Amino acid sequence: MKDRYDEMLLALMGNTPDSVYFKDREGRFLMVSEAKAEKYGVDYKEMIGKTDFDFLPMDQAEIAHSDDKKVMETGTPIKDKIEKITRPDRSEVYVSVSKTPWKNDTGEIIGLIGISRDITERIAIEKGILDMLSTATHEIRGPLVSIQFVLKLLQRGAYGKIDESARKTVEELFHRIGTLINVVTDYLSKSSLIDAKIPKKEKLDLRQDIIDRVLEEVNPEIIENQITIDNKLGSIPGNVITVEANKTWLKAVLKTLIGNGIKHGGKGGKIAIGYERGHNEILIIVWNDGPVISDKEKDKIFEKFHSKNSTGIGLYVARKLIERHGGKIWYQNSLDDHPEFVFTLPDSN
Repeated sequence: MKDRYDEMLLALMGNTPDSVYFKDREGRFLMVSEAKAEKYGVDYKEMIGKTDFDFLPMDQAEIAHSDDKKVMETGTPIKDKIEKITRPDRSEVYVSVSKTPWKNDTGEIIGLIGISRDITERIAIEKGILDMLSTATHEIRGPLVSIQFVLKLLQRGAYGKIDESARKTVEELFHRIGTLINVVTDYLSKSSLIDAKIPKKEKLDLRQDIIDRVLEEVNPEIIENQITIDNKLGSIPGNVITVEANKTWLKAVLKTLIGNGIKHGGKGGKIAIGYERGHNEILIIVWNDGPVISDKEKDKIFEKFHSKNSTGIGLYVARKLIERHGGKIWYQNSLDDHPEFVFTLPDSN
């Protein structure tokens, strides 16, 4: 079989509809699939020895080059990163990009292997679904609020006295409708952020402007679920930690991660928020004492509609918002075997 490897590789590179390529440590193309070359309007031989800077706009080429360096320096693959790129004919398409280190027989990283797939049609379909669901949830919210208002009037005796049994039923319905309204409102707010352009950034105090404000907003849920805000990660220093970000977006990310901890940690659970300063970036860590996510699932949790127990877009939106700030977000198991979400922001200092 090994004596046919070259034949099989050439068959793959000549027939796959995906863009497949090999690069050296300098980011130069050593081999590309015919489909990739065709997308740039050239023969595949014309791409050999050239880089992304020869085919992409400068800003997009710099992002690709930065990702390449990170993969080759850390040995950590990039999986299914969604990017919007511009073709030479000025058409814009969405692609799913995966990159992995290319190693020689001794384990030395000598370059990388990349695959990108055009998912423009998929993105358009998903957007259509989101638009439809957003419209539907918007139409649902109004009647729900009206029903809740009527139930409140019933509780107050506006329509006459009701017995204790009926009062308890009305109270239970009132709270259930309230939960449903919160779900619908949460979905509407998250779906509106998916394709939004980043608003103006501002210098913020990480603790005072973001963490404290979010904890205030989710305090009713913290009390209801008897959650403890733990100090196991050393929490956030008392001195000012300045970040340059959009306040609304950054709060939305942290609120999603804390809400995730409340939901999956269970009643009486613990949540901890930590901070580290890295090389030209800061890291914010959100830990909870719930069960870990399996290896099979942890690469999928940031995908749209992956969750079956919520709107399915919370972590997807969080990833989008952090990436638009120039950062990254990921999941990892903590040293004590609990869920830990980490996201980075460029260090404004």
